[in-house]
Amino acid sequence: MKFARKALTALLALAMLAGCSSAPKETGDVQTPSGDTGEPVQGGTYIVRQPSDPASFNPDVKGDDMATYTAMNVFSRLVKTTASTELVGDLAESWEFSEDGKTLTFHLHDNVKWHDGEPFSSEDVKWTLDMIRTEGFQSNSFKMIEEITCPDANTVAIQMSSPSAAILSSLGWLGTFILPKHIYENTDWATNEANMHPIGTGPFKFESYEKSQTITLVRNEDYFKGAPYLDKLIFTIIPDANTAYQAYMNGEVDDLMLNIPSNEIAGLKANPDYTVYERASNNRTYLTFNFDEAPFNDVRVREAVNLGIDRQEVLDKAAKGIGAVPQYYMSPVFAWAMNDEVTIPARDVEAARKLIEDAGYTADANGIYFSVTLDLFDSGDFKDTATVLQQNLKEIGIDVKLNVTEMGTWQQKVQVDSDYQMAMLSGSQGPDASAISMRVHSAGAFNLAHCKNAELDALLDEGAVTTDEAARAEIYKQAQVILAEELPIVPVKEATFTVAVRNTIHGHPYSEEGIHSVASNEFSLIWIEE
Repeated sequence: MKFARKALTALLALAMLAGCSSAPKETGDVQTPSGDTGEPVQGGTYIVRQPSDPASFNPDVKGDDMATYTAMNVFSRLVKTTASTELVGDLAESWEFSEDGKTLTFHLHDNVKWHDGEPFSSEDVKWTLDMIRTEGFQSNSFKMIEEITCPDANTVAIQMSSPSAAILSSLGWLGTFILPKHIYENTDWATNEANMHPIGTGPFKFESYEKSQTITLVRNEDYFKGAPYLDKLIFTIIPDANTAYQAYMNGEVDDLMLNIPSNEIAGLKANPDYTVYERASNNRTYLTFNFDEAPFNDVRVREAVNLGIDRQEVLDKAAKGIGAVPQYYMSPVFAWAMNDEVTIPARDVEAARKLIEDAGYTADANGIYFSVTLDLFDSGDFKDTATVLQQNLKEIGIDVKLNVTEMGTWQQKVQVDSDYQMAMLSGSQGPDASAISMRVHSAGAFNLAHCKNAELDALLDEGAVTTDEAARAEIYKQAQVILAEELPIVPVKEATFTVAVRNTIHGHPYSEEGIHSVASNEFSLIWIEE
């Protein structure tokens, strides 16, 4: 990459580092299969468990985790983020910033074709990014863009109102997949029939979708980076985590990705037939609240919840020690931005109860002030975490009813309808520090709390375009003060990503072969040893 190889200016070097400096280190031991000495084998079918159905295969209109697996294998982006949060080229072969940092130019790969055989060009990129920045769920990340031009079929230039430290990271994240202009132009991109029969430029072509059963992709022989080894890639939809794990152990499913039950990880590590990859991450489990309704429209109640959680107990009992206790209101992978004077307080049951009483609630004979429902979906250690939280909050006088559903139901209820009181979820808060905006900015796609704080918005907007790291650090430190005061999210646990596959499976996106070169859910390098 031109820009990565030479620092055009100190300012632009910092802008690039903002997207890459937070790449986490590997943690734990990666078991290496003893037989990993052969040449890759072409052929075979790889089956990945997916918890629920996607709402659509258009990955840019709305945020939908269940469309992500398909998107990362059918579509391409200009740049993409690996499982180690590195930015690498995708459709872009190289890129560079102008001297003033206001123009970002991408040089695209030659001879890229859409899956229907039509040629890909810079016009597809321009059309897609123009739609994303005006109508996509990531539009708030691209407010600095003034104009996109196409000097030629293989070149795209993005003009910005000011230099941006976050733009590369934002382009390599979700909601930025390039769509075919010849299929979507002059249509409603939210209802176009291609949304259920996607056509991309990625390593696999869409073949079929059977609702609540499977999504089937096949090898793209014309993939511009070389055809993948697999014949087929199947996402099998299994809502229940226990059923999915049994299918995995029975060999009916090859990959659970990040949804391995915590209590099964130790056994897989001890099993010589499996390879276990553990990676540090910027993913966090957290609680969020409906700011529009009682009781959580009162910040004192949110503060009480924050004080009532025993995070060490969550880590020990629910996560079986895998991960870390959170200390900050932003992900600690951005060490340069952490505010050591604004940290998550130690548990204090009495202080929590007093806050609830100050909010006007009176305990009943059992010491309970009120009841609430906690909405969560069945994933990883979520149910065990919720059980610990339920007991923690009972001790401060909150009776918590658990509503555990499959992810699609949860998304509709919480994310779409805002029909909830308190919800638990997890999600990446990277690869750049600016990613926190998606979850707490008033225009953020995943601001489920409906937090609206003008001062916080202004700081986050400023942090996204500031390129000096020291100046950015001060901005995000100020933002953490407001996050601690408003509590749109209450961190519960820092995650460690754990993936386990049989020793006969190579080229996994979390393996040494894949972690620095393919997207986190991209299976283009997978091959199965005979």
